[in-house]
Amino acid sequence: MMSVRNKTRGTLLASKLLTINSHFSNTLNHLNRNGIPGDCGLWITPCNSIYTVGMTAPVDIVFLDREGRVVKKYRNFPPNCFVDAVPGAISALELPSNRLHESGTDSGDILVLEPG
Repeated sequence: MMSVRNKTRGTLLASKLLTINSHFSNTLNHLNRNGIPGDCGLWITPCNSIYTVGMTAPVDIVFLDREGRVVKKYRNFPPNCFVDAVPGAISALELPSNRLHESGTDSGDILVLEPG
């Protein structure tokens, strides 16, 4: 299991990293109904845009470039909305609402994946 840490600020964003894989529809159905668990993050790659159609709760979203640098962030992004393509983004990380505020994560910060 992998975790996600903000290397710039030394804070933990998620102790468990979920990914979209062959169980894509099952994973999304679960997250749409129940939200992202408090200790988890959902890493989507490749990804430069997101929609929250079907979700029942807001989420925090960061878009990352090739170096893991936050190129765009959205705090408390509401359900049933779309984020247009983010220039320079190659992946996205969805987190429970308020996680970006709690961790102090901001544009330009470097996020790293670590063994959990």
